[in-house]
Amino acid sequence: MRHRLHYFLFPSRSHPPFKRCLRGLFALGVLFAAPHAQAGWIIASADAPVTIVRTTNVYQLNAGQALRDDDLIESAPHSMVQLQDDAGNLLALGAQTRMLLQAGSRVSLLDGWLKVAHTCATEPCTTPAIDTERGSVEPGANAAAVVAALPGTNGSKSTIAVFSESGTQTLAVSARRSTITPGSFAYVTASAPPQIAQRPSSAFLTDMPVAFRDALQRLPVTPSAHDSGLKPLRAATYDDVSAWLASDLPARKRFPARFRPRLADPAFRRAVDQNLKALPEWRVLLYPPAPRPDARQRALHALRVDSSAWPANSLYLHP
Repeated sequence: MRHRLHYFLFPSRSHPPFKRCLRGLFALGVLFAAPHAQAGWIIASADAPVTIVRTTNVYQLNAGQALRDDDLIESAPHSMVQLQDDAGNLLALGAQTRMLLQAGSRVSLLDGWLKVAHTCATEPCTTPAIDTERGSVEPGANAAAVVAALPGTNGSKSTIAVFSESGTQTLAVSARRSTITPGSFAYVTASAPPQIAQRPSSAFLTDMPVAFRDALQRLPVTPSAHDSGLKPLRAATYDDVSAWLASDLPARKRFPARFRPRLADPAFRRAVDQNLKALPEWRVLLYPPAPRPDARQRALHALRVDSSAWPANSLYLHP
């Protein structure tokens, strides 16, 4: 059996047709697997350590360290961060920007400033998409854009601004899809449809991080040797994730299952309980309904006979 297995895994040179067939099957497998390959994000540069909430713990990462799907990322004050993957996608975060990495190069921008560049050199390419509370932004091929999630005035919901630096971007808000041509500017509020202008506003250009004026360039990165032994700083508190839990982002629906283990912490549980009005989906986790009897129990209950209703001469009564 050992020699037979060796034959199938390592055919000898005396069987060239079999060898060519094996090579063909291998190449075909690579061809079909390629579109599904995921190129992970890495921190290419960071002026200060980047705060990450991974699963339910808080970490601090530096340049050269790898990121994972579902990482909640927050840049430090007065700090710029650049992320990149092997598919040619580049992301730059302004100071105090919060975003979520998702599968398939999709990201969610909670607040702050984000610059994205899609520079695919070889197919297949995964086009990044940015979810915001007002809609999503999809950069075109070899395009670059600046997306800002800005706080609303007087406690109102956030406003989204998009500047198309190069290429064409697609802005999807509800059922409406708008095209943002190179040099154009889009502005979206919670109470009005997208507004498209030929150029960005002076206020937008004034507030935009100075580093965003330059085109994003891929940076040489030396992967960190400390990823395998990465240890959390602490468990995530309610304050660490409260803005995410109460957001209007599509990813919000996944947070109760993700952070449910933190309900074992009395402080986290108490904070969620105090904010149930804004977090109605958490009520069932704090106050689960009483378990309903299963079908077998209901059937037995239906067949149960009340002995007090039996007649005195019933054959079922013992003398």
